[in-house]
Amino acid sequence: MKENGRILLFIPNTRWYGKRPWFIIPHSALILTSILKGEFDYHILDANAQNLDERECSEKIKALNPALFLVSGVSVEYFEQYHKAFELAKGACPGCTTVFGGIYPTIMGWEAMEDANIDFVFLGYAEGRAVPFLACLLKRDIEQIREMEGVGYRDRGEVTINPMAKFLYELDTQERAVKPDYSFLNVDFYLDQAGKEYNYSFPGKTAILLTSYGCKYNCVFCATRTLRGKGIVFRPMEDVLEEIEWLMAHHGVQHLSFLDECFLADRKRTEAIMTTIIQRNLNLTWKMPNVSAWHLDGALLELMKASGCTMICVSVESGSDRVLHEVIHKPLRLEMFAPIIKKCHELGIDIAANFVIGLPGETWDEIRQTFAFADESGFDLCSFHIATPYPKTALYATAKKNGYLPNDFDFRNPKFFGTSQGFITTEEFTPFELMVLRAFEWDRINFKNNAKTVKIARMMNMTEDQLDVHRKQTRKKLGVHH
Repeated sequence: MKENGRILLFIPNTRWYGKRPWFIIPHSALILTSILKGEFDYHILDANAQNLDERECSEKIKALNPALFLVSGVSVEYFEQYHKAFELAKGACPGCTTVFGGIYPTIMGWEAMEDANIDFVFLGYAEGRAVPFLACLLKRDIEQIREMEGVGYRDRGEVTINPMAKFLYELDTQERAVKPDYSFLNVDFYLDQAGKEYNYSFPGKTAILLTSYGCKYNCVFCATRTLRGKGIVFRPMEDVLEEIEWLMAHHGVQHLSFLDECFLADRKRTEAIMTTIIQRNLNLTWKMPNVSAWHLDGALLELMKASGCTMICVSVESGSDRVLHEVIHKPLRLEMFAPIIKKCHELGIDIAANFVIGLPGETWDEIRQTFAFADESGFDLCSFHIATPYPKTALYATAKKNGYLPNDFDFRNPKFFGTSQGFITTEEFTPFELMVLRAFEWDRINFKNNAKTVKIARMMNMTEDQLDVHRKQTRKKLGVHH
């Protein structure tokens, strides 16, 4: 029997405040739908897919009249949209109870609760926790909520946030194995975006999948361990394959992007998924934008190619082994890449690489080594990012402790968003030096001849004329496009 009271999951329009639209399917909505739709009078209002303005949202929220109004914050970059959503909810339905979950409140719960329009924050995963929490809210059983882990609330004007006791990987296998449910979402909007992000999509309908959650490694700039701990949860293989086949049959999907943080960590599972795709003759093409290179070898690359892989992106980060091991704490050796690149070229798999410059503890000469390594290695496309601190990361702690950040640095200030401009100043470099170096080295390394330019235009889903405009804008704006 469904609990009384309507629950509304609201997805804000990411275009508000002049932001770029978010085209990746909100995975949290798929998980919440799977968990909640059989238990409650549950609805989704997707202002992003419908491109609704604030007035239209207010009218629809008022008409739905939810008892509980939920928002999942997938990125601090869109903090203004989230707070506007709660303002609209309280304006349209003053009596509704508002709940903020997702990445933003999980890593910045106290800051989120500064907004008086937010009644509760819900930290961490929803599996096994969302149903009892929401049921208590509908019954107004506040005493029981006070005892729940990972929940923040107001009590006589004071904010309390109970810490998380467990991470998802510590739960029972059955409890955490929730299959995504697309039935309440406008799926086609998120599938057919004509290659807006070269790492994630193809020209044509592309499904972006998460087949696992988490990463057990410890890179200095990554917030994953804050969000998910140091374990990995692997979804059941058959669930993943059923999801793929459902998207193909019902929405004409022909391309995939596996967005897992560490898809290759379980070798047997990886091989089983690839082999089954081949055996079932699915005829898909797919990409993998987050590849842990230390898990790759020739045999695995051959299997990936046979199952439809057309592109991978490896996170090299630095051209200095010292920086990799002593500063970033990444389990990589630069000597790994030559055979991987050679094999990818033999198989016809495009291989891109990500690099990060401007880390505390990195010297100017080591930054130059990174560009030299990128230039000499033979990657098809190199992307360079300036180290940006995220909440509750070791990078932020180091930068803050040593006074490397501007006095007005704030994670919710738009001028401090993005990895195209630097915010860290050390004895070795300034943000401006990094911006200039990054923009012009990106152009020099990637476009040294016409053959590379033609290939990169194809990889980025651009015409050569569009790519030429992009290059000019990168030089003029030092890479700051958004």
